[in-house]
Amino acid sequence: MTNFETNIHEHHLVKSSLVANLRHDLRTPVNAILGYSEMLLEDLNDVDYSESELENLDDKNSIVIQRHFMIEQLEIIHNNGQEILSIINQLLIENKEDNSPEELKNKLHELKEVMIPLTFPIIEKCEQLKINQKNEDFLSDIERIYSSTIRLNTFLSEIEKLNFLNISEDSKNLSHIPINNFVTIRYPKSVENIDKKITGHILVVDDNKNNRDLLFTQLTREGYTVSTSIDGREALEMIAQKNYDLILLDLLMPEIDGYQVLENIKQDEKKKHIPVIMISALDEMENVIRCIEIGAEDYLPKPFNKTLLKARIGASLEKKNLRDREVEYTKKLNIELDKGREMQLNFLPSQPLKLPNWEIASFFKPARQVAGDFYDTFTLSNHNVVLVLADVCDKGVGAALFMGLFRSLIRIFSRRYSIDGNPTDILENYKPSKTGWISSDNTTNLVHLNALQSVSLTNDYVADNHGDLGMFATMFVGILDPETGLLTYINGGHESLTIIDSHGNIKNKLHSTGAAVGMMADMIFDIKQIYLESGDILFGNTDGVTDARSITREFFREERLEEILRQPFNSAQLLVNTIENKVLQHIGTADQFDDITMLAIRRN
Repeated sequence: MTNFETNIHEHHLVKSSLVANLRHDLRTPVNAILGYSEMLLEDLNDVDYSESELENLDDKNSIVIQRHFMIEQLEIIHNNGQEILSIINQLLIENKEDNSPEELKNKLHELKEVMIPLTFPIIEKCEQLKINQKNEDFLSDIERIYSSTIRLNTFLSEIEKLNFLNISEDSKNLSHIPINNFVTIRYPKSVENIDKKITGHILVVDDNKNNRDLLFTQLTREGYTVSTSIDGREALEMIAQKNYDLILLDLLMPEIDGYQVLENIKQDEKKKHIPVIMISALDEMENVIRCIEIGAEDYLPKPFNKTLLKARIGASLEKKNLRDREVEYTKKLNIELDKGREMQLNFLPSQPLKLPNWEIASFFKPARQVAGDFYDTFTLSNHNVVLVLADVCDKGVGAALFMGLFRSLIRIFSRRYSIDGNPTDILENYKPSKTGWISSDNTTNLVHLNALQSVSLTNDYVADNHGDLGMFATMFVGILDPETGLLTYINGGHESLTIIDSHGNIKNKLHSTGAAVGMMADMIFDIKQIYLESGDILFGNTDGVTDARSITREFFREERLEEILRQPFNSAQLLVNTIENKVLQHIGTADQFDDITMLAIRRN
């Protein structure tokens, strides 16, 4: 093909592309005209007043007349839109290469002359429909029809100003087809994208030298970095040593064929995300299906279409670039989450609290990098001990942030708050229901009561300041007197804690005494008291223990936990270790469903 013939051929391709673009630009506003007018007509036709409704209307005749008027105007708009679309489809059919530029110009002129008269009634009807209308939704849809028609009318008026059909008879100038005006006016982003062209390193694998050289030349001209390989074995060696952005892989090759190379790539965790486009003279459907099933990004038969190959390469590289950015973002996010996890672990006790004649053991395993579960053990100024076990609703970062808030509030309020008033009156007003104060030491009772006010204060703070987020926590807070074993507690919607003796007998269950903390301000939390005797173990857990799922999605369940608790244990740590091992064995290779937290306290 001579240069002159090549330029003529390229011109026809450009001209065909421009016709397609024109069809797109013309149809877009027409679709809006048809779509919104049809929707409004459906809404108006759905309105069917009953006799009783008409009687209650102030001016039923006026309303019915107005409705008919709107329907009539919208039908005119819709019909004109359909006629415009029909004209576009008739006149701007796919342009054949034997059509002369003059013939195409005549078509565009005819298009303009026929369509513009059809747009004026639409504009006029929209203006009429907007008068005396109070329905904002209706007005908004009419405005869309109106603005789309104005845009269509403007484009039609300027359609012949786009100087993209002037062809010079000088063969030297045919390579410079004057389409810049069209591109600049209608598609400015296309010009911007030229400087942002996606590039990458492509590996071409083909045992045929001519094929390799052809692809190397074509892709290099497109701005890609290209390496070539003569067979599958060499390709695997190159892939192992270097990172490529895309692989063009021949199917039929000696020794190691394309199927084997593809399978090897997709089985490699580090390389499986490289997009692979298969190129082969075989185009049977079973070959395509097999390649796609193995993991090929795309499949092109030989001899391949250059334009199609270029498009497929660009699409594949764009997807890879997006994925690479996603991987990089995820990597950075995980680094931040790891930092968050380290900070969250710093909120938990660094080591078990040491108390004479008492043993405290715990276990904490988040389902993700950060968790909503937490436990805490700390001493008050009077040597009483605060025990906390809690589970913030939800999972992940949001729950972790509130975990830190709940933990800090409990610590602050339990140490710095005391109820004002006469001690006797205070104890009478806040005494536990049913049992009253079982301890005769009112000083200790008052100390415990003051510390437990931290639950109410935390509840009100979260509900008042963050109630719109719907965050709350199930929470057990107990105040322990190490000298006597007296435990005063509030269980705010948490799992029941269990007291077992040294023989494995379940002595008591510390059930909920109130709702979850943070759900609603001014909630009342009942206070309970109990004594822990020598050999007793108080054990508590979050629902991540009982809700732990196996690979078959079977729950660990409360029954299995209780079976373990009924065994005799002379160590809180041994009990926690036993449950930990059983739960993790149950989960096995499955993903951990929820945060797992346990706290056990034994009186020696």
